[in-house]
Amino acid sequence: MRPKGYLALGAVAGAVSAAAVFLPLGDAPAPKVLGYCFGIDAPSPRCDGIELSFYLLPGLIFGVAFAGIETWRGRLGPPGTIAFVVASVIGNALATTLCVGLTFPLSALLGIDGDLPAALAGAISGAIGGGLLSVAAKLIRRARVWRSVVAAAGLGLLVPLVPEWPVGGSFVFYIVWQAGYAAALGVGWPRET
Repeated sequence: MRPKGYLALGAVAGAVSAAAVFLPLGDAPAPKVLGYCFGIDAPSPRCDGIELSFYLLPGLIFGVAFAGIETWRGRLGPPGTIAFVVASVIGNALATTLCVGLTFPLSALLGIDGDLPAALAGAISGAIGGGLLSVAAKLIRRARVWRSVVAAAGLGLLVPLVPEWPVGGSFVFYIVWQAGYAAALGVGWPRET
């Protein structure tokens, strides 16, 4: 598959992911580290706010789409497919948790509110979550992953679109992020079967 094919695959997965985050799967208690809540509703004293659809579905959808194509093309067997999907879900959940959890501390550290702390949190969490999936791709398929880690960090800068423009921003963010990441990961994906 050429980079444009991976780009299209990621864009479709991103559109489906954006629609999926609005599914009412419910909330779960957020993790608390050093007394700080890492949930979407972080100012809440109860530390609730992990909206399961945000934490689970985008990674699941991306993982199934990317691994599904590679399995169909004969480049992944069942164990690799399952491992890739699991790594994608974990990477997205980790990135979402870190992004939400880092935004407020970065805001306090920089002494500013607004989009810059959220964008920095998005870049850091994108590098870590996308990096986790990239490392899994390297272990599963010996993929070259430096481009995908850089793309994950750079595309994470778009995170402020989500809270600023809740519906449209979610669609733009997930479509662009998953398309860009899929293309970067696909370029490093080994062609031989």
